Amino acid sequence: MPSMNPELLASWSYAQTQVHEKEHVALVRERSADLGVRCIDPAGRSMLQVICSLRQPRNLVEIGPGVGVASLAMLEVLGPESTLTAIESNLEHANAMRQSLREAGVPSAHARIINERAENVLSRLADHAYDLVLIDAGAELLLEYVADAKRLVGPRGVIIINNAFDEHRLSKPAVRRPSTVATRDALRLLREDPKIQTHLLPSEQGLFVASVLPAARVR
Repeated sequence: MPSMNPELLASWSYAQTQVHEKEHVALVRERSADLGVRCIDPAGRSMLQVICSLRQPRNLVEIGPGVGVASLAMLEVLGPESTLTAIESNLEHANAMRQSLREAGVPSAHARIINERAENVLSRLADHAYDLVLIDAGAELLLEYVADAKRLVGPRGVIIINNAFDEHRLSKPAVRRPSTVATRDALRLLREDPKIQTHLLPSEQGLFVASVLPAARVR
């Protein structure tokens, strides 16, 4: 295990600053800040685009999109055949996301925004019908969201959890806050599944990526 020496910290900090976002993204971030909505950090957003560019998922689900910072990241690198189902329980945030997508020129057929509680919507979505599930919601129901995500994705599907560091409490064993316990349990559920390959990427908030292995490559 590498020690957190000054050189490693400097390299990590350098990597976080190598992301340059376009002006329209900055405007969406301002809207997010005005509404008090936490959104994915620039490095995490960039990594999300890389994952989508490599995998080219066609059917996506996003739980807790806020005003659409991560949503736009994914849609910007995907073709017109891809469809995002975004589940946002807060009406004001859902409307702000619709505005963000309109301003970015995203066709309405490219993104479906459902203004409802995620736990009510996920049970209605078909098993193994999705290629990617992004979870960027509060940790209170994270374990349930992960269980649903495992059901929703098919072979080679990807499950991504943003804020996997739980505001940097995850690495502190003495912290037993409900959100931290839920995050640890959710990550463990994915990490211990022999059908899934996982990695925790050290963006500012932590981006946990879980990829379902092809049947022939199960560990």
